[in-house]
Amino acid sequence: MRTFLIGGALMIFILVQLMRQGSAIHTIDGDGSGYYAYLPTVLLFHTTDFKQVYKLEKARHAENYEAHYFHVQNGVETNKYFMGTALLLLPFFLMAAFYSSLIGMPVDGYNILFQYAVSLGAAVYAALGLIAITRLLNSFGYRKMVQIAVVVILIFATNLFYYTFLHPSHSHVYSFAAVSFFLFFSRKFLLHQQASHLFFAAMMLGFVVLIRPTNALIVLVVPALADDMKQWRLAFDGLKKQPKVLYGSVAAFFFIVGMQLLFHFLQTGNPFLWSYQGEGFRFSQPAFFRFLFGFRKGFFVYTPVMWLILPGLAVLYYRSRARFVWFMVYLVSLIYVLSSWWNWFYGDSFGMRAMIDHYAALSLPIALLIEKAYPKKWSRYLLNTLVLSALALNLFQTWQYHVGILHHDSMSWEKYQYAFLRTAPAYRNAFGEFPEALFIQPDETQAKKFHNDMETSLACWTNNGLREEAGAHSGRMVAALDSVNVYSPTLDLTGADMPFIGQPCYIKAECFFKESVMDAADQALLVYAVSGLDDHLLFYKTFKVKQLPGGKLHVWKKAEFGFKVPKVNSLADRIKIYLWNREKGNFLIDDFHVSFYPLAS
Repeated sequence: MRTFLIGGALMIFILVQLMRQGSAIHTIDGDGSGYYAYLPTVLLFHTTDFKQVYKLEKARHAENYEAHYFHVQNGVETNKYFMGTALLLLPFFLMAAFYSSLIGMPVDGYNILFQYAVSLGAAVYAALGLIAITRLLNSFGYRKMVQIAVVVILIFATNLFYYTFLHPSHSHVYSFAAVSFFLFFSRKFLLHQQASHLFFAAMMLGFVVLIRPTNALIVLVVPALADDMKQWRLAFDGLKKQPKVLYGSVAAFFFIVGMQLLFHFLQTGNPFLWSYQGEGFRFSQPAFFRFLFGFRKGFFVYTPVMWLILPGLAVLYYRSRARFVWFMVYLVSLIYVLSSWWNWFYGDSFGMRAMIDHYAALSLPIALLIEKAYPKKWSRYLLNTLVLSALALNLFQTWQYHVGILHHDSMSWEKYQYAFLRTAPAYRNAFGEFPEALFIQPDETQAKKFHNDMETSLACWTNNGLREEAGAHSGRMVAALDSVNVYSPTLDLTGADMPFIGQPCYIKAECFFKESVMDAADQALLVYAVSGLDDHLLFYKTFKVKQLPGGKLHVWKKAEFGFKVPKVNSLADRIKIYLWNREKGNFLIDDFHVSFYPLAS
């Protein structure tokens, strides 16, 4: 099994890299860049300040790149992510550095060898995590067939596949491996009360926390790993007789976690740094239902094979009430905490990625269900049909997400319906983005607002395409966009008109548009552009006007936008906000409003 899993993971790794071709150079990207950033910062730049890596990241991306995971604290560029992922990737980073120097490539931390190294690391850790799960299941007495079925489900029927092979720089596959080994060693300690098992369980828990602190919730499931209360009591009695084992294990845990505290202390002088600036939990407002069932990122929507957990829990209830209760305490606590995060959908992601880390624990009721169902022919066929259907749908939607048919952030029921089982290129990048979420809502009393109802000439606004229209949204004037006039009236700010110089801002914008030809505004964009002297472009960001193609004709529809922008530092700079009719369709706009809200630096 071990050879099969490692060989299989490496084979998929090779096939995916061959299919990705040139796009592999972007493997270290998104949040993954933040997790990875410790390695070049410490090993190449010999510092704890992330300024150099931030500059490198800016150079690798377009003008709208903001690196939201870096924050300045005490004059130092800090990283909001913990270092656990980077530590697990360290052997692969060193391997890439060695081969880069050997063949004369720059040892910069980002050449193609480093990108491949991260992908290889993810494949290896996925295989190791699956090996730990098979050993965990074996300790419960599950047959080889059940173990293989669970492995196939986890790697091919869930978003673990995507975050292992297509987005491997994210933390999830590394958390998955650490959690898997923590559960395996915890189970071994409950069975045999050996000091080494507790020591390794504590070390693995340290890595679980060092990668993603909220995953410490996994300790709640440990009582459910015991066969009965007698086994649980025996383990505790063993600890009482060997206190040094307990103390050594606790020391191992804090040694691992303490590396992050030491790093923060060396950075800022404060070991207990809250690195998630401007973010937090809303424990009084958990998005429980949307987290599980919503079409934006719902766990059961985008990973439907996990519905098997529910009948598996029913089987567990009849097998052992105590284990069922402990598992439910863990599961409810996990969902409550994860759905209470202010950004409950976890930004750009395929499915509910925060749950990937816990798939080892979630595989336990699934394994129990498979073991129960397989002896009976009808239940075996039913289960096979459900699993294969979920597997096929998952792989298909993984491809859809990868090519942009499923939106990276802003899915809904309407968008899901529109994209379901679609493959044509016309469905790629067809959806608009929802307004960006904020943890702390902006203060309306501080807003600087610019309104254009198209009725008269206004300071700070151009007058492109204005004309009288009997069916205007308000008043009698609209702006017409067509093949000649491709830009809307533009908010043009410079000098004294510039809002909140030296402060980042959140911008809310809205307008009304009306199409007389189907999808005339389908490719229209809202543009936010900042330029400096000699019109040098400093920042550029665009958003689709329409949320999805289609819709009623000859009806005014509202387009809403919300997004954060970095600070503008000079009165000589220039901000422009406008609609760009890039496909030159014919449509009307009216009541264009823009509001600026200052944000804490």
